[in-house]
Amino acid sequence: MQDEIRALEARRYAAMLAGDTKGLGALLSDRLVYAHSNATTDSKDSYLATLTDGSLRYLQIDFQTETVLEAGPAAAAALGRMSARVHRYGGEREIAAMTLALWAKEGDAWRLLAYQPTSLPKA
Repeated sequence: MQDEIRALEARRYAAMLAGDTKGLGALLSDRLVYAHSNATTDSKDSYLATLTDGSLRYLQIDFQTETVLEAGPAAAAALGRMSARVHRYGGEREIAAMTLALWAKEGDAWRLLAYQPTSLPKA
């Protein structure tokens, strides 16, 4: 399971960077709660809408999945760090965060159920 979750995290970040809403949408649960580093949250539909309409664009993303915690056969938490350069709210900004991505098995497929970043202090 560890390798599978790490691969899903890599696919998710690659889809975010590419603006691939179809590929990203396939990885997201319909029940998704996606928190952002500025303390706003999105559902699956509202998150994908920001990528579709261009109000959120990922210009650069670096990430590292440090630990995968298995929570039974149908849930896992991926903990790591990410930094990104994004275009949001009409301007460019840089973010850096510790991350928690909760994956749940829905039917035969893993889906991202919740995402929570914790902003890292500026160096």
